[in-house]
Amino acid sequence: MDADRSFITGKKELITLYRIRARQFLFSNGLSIPDTAALIAAVEELERSGARVKKLWENAKYLKKQFGKLGFDIGQSETPITPVMLGDEDLSIAFSNKLLENGVFATPIKFPMVPKGKARIRVMPSASHTKRDLDFGIGIFHKVAKNLHVLQ
Repeated sequence: MDADRSFITGKKELITLYRIRARQFLFSNGLSIPDTAALIAAVEELERSGARVKKLWENAKYLKKQFGKLGFDIGQSETPITPVMLGDEDLSIAFSNKLLENGVFATPIKFPMVPKGKARIRVMPSASHTKRDLDFGIGIFHKVAKNLHVLQ
């Protein structure tokens, strides 16, 4: 059977449970009309100029390079989204909380969004971040990692 055409049958309650818990549905929420309009406007803006996309990639490359220099495991991301691999779910939650206490918002990604033992912090720079912003965040990551014994 083709994986793209698979299906399940069952009682409505069971199907609802599978839809709520299934990994492929975790980030698949319908968009509101205002959200859709904002996304269309953003795409139109990106089509007019490549400057923001270029800046985003510059920021992503800088962030990845600096995290690497500090010794963080940043996985194999080929997008601006940079994972800081921690493995342990409780550690990823504690790490995220400590980051937030220090003025940096970065979400823990854990089971069921990723397999058990593959928890991480998701870092997403934007084109609007300055080098100073990135350096601030990198410094806080380093501080928290040392505090939680993630880095020596």
